[in-house]
Amino acid sequence: MDDQIGIDAVKPTKKSGIRGPHAQRTAAMRRKLIDAAIECLHEHGYGKTTLQRVTDIANVSRGAFLHHFPTRADLLVAVAEFAAEKQNKHVSRLLADTEPGRDRFDAITMATWDALQQPAAIALLEIKIGARSDHEIGEAFTSVIQGLTDFQTNGVWNVAKEAGITDHDRIIDMVRLHMAAMQGLVLEFLYSGDKAPAERCMTLLKHYKDTLTEELLIAAQQS
Repeated sequence: MDDQIGIDAVKPTKKSGIRGPHAQRTAAMRRKLIDAAIECLHEHGYGKTTLQRVTDIANVSRGAFLHHFPTRADLLVAVAEFAAEKQNKHVSRLLADTEPGRDRFDAITMATWDALQQPAAIALLEIKIGARSDHEIGEAFTSVIQGLTDFQTNGVWNVAKEAGITDHDRIIDMVRLHMAAMQGLVLEFLYSGDKAPAERCMTLLKHYKDTLTEELLIAAQQS
């Protein structure tokens, strides 16, 4: 299973000197703490994701936490890295059976919408909002978000090219608009508890995308 060990799990290297069972135990504990933090962020939000809550959910000692993550910020950055990769893998799995070209390009939006509703993606969104006023996370978290954004925009652009679209700038703007809209809708239904309006908005977003796609394909054929 490709997501059993997180992206920042310790890997045995000559430099680290960590090998065999010890590396596996280290990776398993880090994953346990990351999973607990995701659960806490998903259920309680950024402000209430404390060291005490995470250790209670993971059923580990404070010392075990601090051994693997010296600060709360270190844990949150590791969660962000793991959640970003998990979100990308979720979309990839949903698109795996679609045909390259227009079918896959059309399917990206709803696959991303599904991914953004998963606990890890919601945890990442909580961190993204909280980090704006939490300077402890700093550049490390900014780098994670930039890496995720680059991966998403480049991925959509590559699929758009397979579909016959040639307007790079419009696709990049479309990705930004879609992500902002979908993240906003996730926050809205998390707050209200009513998902139906968000689903109606997604139907409208899909209609807009279909119209834009036709325009971009016609423009590509005429160029």
